[in-house]
Amino acid sequence: MTKPGKLGVDSNGQRGQQGSQQQASQKASEDSEKPHIPSVPAGPLVISAGWGRTGTSSLKVALDQLGYSPCFHARFMPYITDLFDAMYDYAEGRRPDFPARDLFRQFNAAVDIPAPLIPLVLEAYPDAKVILTVREPEKWYESYVNSLLWLYQTWLFKPFAYILPMGQKLQAIGRWWLIWEFGDDTMSDKEACIQAYLKHNAHIRATIPPERLLEWEAKDGWEPLCRFLGHPAPKEPFPRKNEGASEMAWQIVRFIACNPLAAAGLIKYQHKGPLDFDLV
Repeated sequence: MTKPGKLGVDSNGQRGQQGSQQQASQKASEDSEKPHIPSVPAGPLVISAGWGRTGTSSLKVALDQLGYSPCFHARFMPYITDLFDAMYDYAEGRRPDFPARDLFRQFNAAVDIPAPLIPLVLEAYPDAKVILTVREPEKWYESYVNSLLWLYQTWLFKPFAYILPMGQKLQAIGRWWLIWEFGDDTMSDKEACIQAYLKHNAHIRATIPPERLLEWEAKDGWEPLCRFLGHPAPKEPFPRKNEGASEMAWQIVRFIACNPLAAAGLIKYQHKGPLDFDLV
């Protein structure tokens, strides 16, 4: 028989209560240290200013885990119809400006932003923390050519690009995006493309105050990211997400199959639920 302690509570029970209280106290302390993230977004608290193929998919999943959901990622453009349509009109010169503040207000974070919009989003949210995602230039170029450029150029999507309004918009945005970055939509001059990438990174370093800027690679993981954002590092391993050409292509096919009327421009798509790589 367990010897009763004071007030009839055994010593094991006391230790259990003390342990629970300590855990609760520790959790309360950690929660008090975290920055406030509104349940109804008022615009990005965190903006990734790096170009695509620099670990932005992993960063998106990490920010979701830290509570910065919803988080914009270009992979979900067709699901965000107001932003998608405005981007298309802006790319095609049908509107003189892009209302970045209004259209990005629906997110707590934004990563993998189309390159022509990065300066506009940074200007619209001057108090946001900025993460410059970087990658070794040669590897970045190869990844860009084998994913985003391939998807833009492949004959597999030419019928889709010419027949469906959604495809026409994606094709036009892709052309505008590439020309803005590299001066043409072929990326045939490797050295010029790499220099454009390095020039962009240097511009971000020169224009964002150092206290608001984190230069980060996916291999850096949780520690520098959480320290910069003011969060305790999760115990779970850092998420590794690589959205290559096949994943991007499959996502487009899945959208068309699940939403044929929206893809054909016959109805306006209304997305419900999280913007999650594994759900859309």
